Amino acid sequence: MMLVNHIDGSARGMPARRHTGLDGWCVWISLLVLGGGCASTQTAGFNGDNHIFLKHRAEALLQQAIVYPHNPVVRVEAVEALQMAGSNRALPQLRAALTDEHPAVRFAACLAVGMRHDALAGSAVRRLLDDEDENVRVAALFARHRLGLTQQTGKLAYYLLDHAEPSVRRNAALALGLLGERGAIKILAKAMRDRDEGVRHHALEAMARLGHPDAAKELAFLSNAGIGSQEVFAIQALSGTDDPRHVDTFRYKLDTAIHLETKLAAARALGDRGNDTGYDLAARALLRRSPTVNDPADPPAGQVLRVRQMAAMALGAIGRTEALPLLQGLMDDTSDPRLQVSAAGAVLR
Repeated sequence: MMLVNHIDGSARGMPARRHTGLDGWCVWISLLVLGGGCASTQTAGFNGDNHIFLKHRAEALLQQAIVYPHNPVVRVEAVEALQMAGSNRALPQLRAALTDEHPAVRFAACLAVGMRHDALAGSAVRRLLDDEDENVRVAALFARHRLGLTQQTGKLAYYLLDHAEPSVRRNAALALGLLGERGAIKILAKAMRDRDEGVRHHALEAMARLGHPDAAKELAFLSNAGIGSQEVFAIQALSGTDDPRHVDTFRYKLDTAIHLETKLAAARALGDRGNDTGYDLAARALLRRSPTVNDPADPPAGQVLRVRQMAAMALGAIGRTEALPLLQGLMDDTSDPRLQVSAAGAVLR
């Protein structure tokens, strides 16, 4: 599952996903709930028809979320969820998001249509090469390359090595890693000398994704750093490599990690590989209402949100039917549309 680095990209204490730089805008206005009543937490009666109905509900909720007017974070996360769901029915919504008023949404949409090789988005992506926000231009270069238009891809090296803004350099590292071109490793290695830690981390992740063994070893070391944010980052980055040799690392962190978010990242990584060992942990964390640590720099509400989103993502990756009523209950919870989006994305997985 791709974790997008959006416009700001700066680190926060224990990230469940890359920081969008938009969290200060969050509002507590719910999405329209599609259907009535809270779901039972029992799986009895969840048959094939229920699954189909719930899938359609999840798709409809995400289609609403992608145009949610009150908070661009919700729209960004809806773009990501629809992209990862893999349904061609979502392509018109992803194309429409290319014209969103907020650059973070346009950025996410560019990555999404590029990942999906959506040729019908080509003209809109071409216009974004001249976007007012240079982060969006980076994403447009990525999408154009994925559509077979590689003439300007070399500009990503400039954005990575020479641009003044750290967020742009981070996003360039992300794009180079997602392109899948091993020739980019030499360029990314130069970025490991960048003064910004975020750029170095993104370059390290990109190099590991492209198969650089030393980068993967460094990530394995960071997964045992004892610092929650670094452990989560390292596990997510290792998971993105699809290298089966890291399964033992994920199992070890699920069993021994101190931080709940590290455990949830490991549960999700294992779930992506067909291992449901982390199911019980994720199911409990989905219902959690209290913070995991007392940290003045990390408000309780933010901690609870991250844990519940990570739990939903882990359950989506694990894929056990027993999780569907739990996720339906979260889709029906109108307290925060970001949680509804996470639950809907997990249902589609």
